Amino acid sequence: MAFLELFSVLPIAPLLAWFSVAGLLCYCFGWCVYTLYFHPLAEYPGPKLAAISQVWLARVWLSGHYPSTIQNAHKKYGNVVRVAPNELSFNTVQAHHDIYSVPSRNKKPFIKDATFYNNGDSVKVLFYEIDANEHAWQRKLIATGFSAGALRKQEHVIHQYVDLFVQKMGSLSTASPVVGVDIAEAMLWLGFDIMGEMTFSESFGAVEASKGHFWISLLRDSAHAAILPAFAQRMPLLRFILPYMVSKSAIENRVKHYAYTQETVRKRVRLQEDNPDRETADLFGPIIASGKMNEASLVSFGQAIVIAGADTVSHALTGATYFLCANPACLKELQDEIRGLGSYDALTGTRLASLRYLNAVLEETLRAFPPIAFGLPRVSPGDYVDGHFVAPGATVSAPHWAIVHNEAEWDDPYTFRPERWLAEGGVPQPRNLAFSTGPRACLGIGQAWLEIRIALAKLVYTYDLEFARDHGDWLGDAEMYMMWREAPLMVKYMPRKNQ
Repeated sequence: MAFLELFSVLPIAPLLAWFSVAGLLCYCFGWCVYTLYFHPLAEYPGPKLAAISQVWLARVWLSGHYPSTIQNAHKKYGNVVRVAPNELSFNTVQAHHDIYSVPSRNKKPFIKDATFYNNGDSVKVLFYEIDANEHAWQRKLIATGFSAGALRKQEHVIHQYVDLFVQKMGSLSTASPVVGVDIAEAMLWLGFDIMGEMTFSESFGAVEASKGHFWISLLRDSAHAAILPAFAQRMPLLRFILPYMVSKSAIENRVKHYAYTQETVRKRVRLQEDNPDRETADLFGPIIASGKMNEASLVSFGQAIVIAGADTVSHALTGATYFLCANPACLKELQDEIRGLGSYDALTGTRLASLRYLNAVLEETLRAFPPIAFGLPRVSPGDYVDGHFVAPGATVSAPHWAIVHNEAEWDDPYTFRPERWLAEGGVPQPRNLAFSTGPRACLGIGQAWLEIRIALAKLVYTYDLEFARDHGDWLGDAEMYMMWREAPLMVKYMPRKNQ
């Protein structure tokens, strides 16, 4: 009775606050005990902070050093690392196959993780579409534009922009013989111009102007914010501080980027409406003709196609240039092979596809500096990944950077060695993973190979290349915010000596 009387005279607010704090502490303690000892993924090693919260993974993503941090975690903990309470990272080729390959009667599909594929938009198209049937329909819609026949018809577009780019590299190098050309920036001009033409029948004019179009600059300036909607969903409390994690300029740039894309899409739609009988070979023609997408979906589709096609090719060409300049013997062998064709006009897609060393150089570039360095998250249906059973509902991924630098998977993975792809006097290496595999594999792989072969071959045929200055730890200094952000790479393009 005395206890009840004492309780009745105590202030209610402090009591409620005390019980709330105590309850929160008990919940946190219980959650930590559960995730560390009783969660279905509790048996897998990894950072303790990653096991109890999303904070570790969020910090890794936002740092810009995701590839190297995850790689170091695998070095410390092994081939399977718990990177979040309900998420595992694998760094083996077999795991990549198990997660991403085509499902079968004995293999359930690993669907995309809806939390990660959250771009903050109200529409979900292609890369962000979770439903397998809807994704298959969208993929089929643009598949004809990437067919062998379509690429043969469009190859002249690639040559048109590459030829102009080759000329510009020479003139820019002549104008700045000591400084050279920042190829990390210049390759973006080429990649986005080609993809703009291929998608909308209109380039960004970056190569002609010898400077980046503001659409490209806006995209790269705001790329670090692309992952924030996903982590806001994973960590609800993050929503309260999200406005303070993104600069005002980044938000404004995203708005400007969308507005420009919207106007480009409208222009392309009007072109088709005003000329219904006009035959177009770009990727947007069939999409518009289907009549099944509203403007918001078309804008999202356009952004996704251009970014996926241009950014990856640009980084591949930048990486190839870096590795060749850093390895003069490889550059010399490639020069001999390409210049051995006899003439600039002989550098066609068909002819270049048969050049063994050119293809080996590009395969090795895609291995050593993969354009997509992180793992694409999938949800386990309750199946085995590289011999490890993963409970249903858990998220899994196989990050390319960690896999291609796994010494148990690759022979001398830190050395740029194109010969590994020729299998001469050695053990053949695992298949390249740069374009993924399975039903979600890169649809534009044929176009990407066509572009990088033609661009690299014509540059190497025309010029002698070398670094214009000490590049430092260029590869180690590269940061990744969904897309790579490389440091400047100054290169001199000098007329070949043996004309």
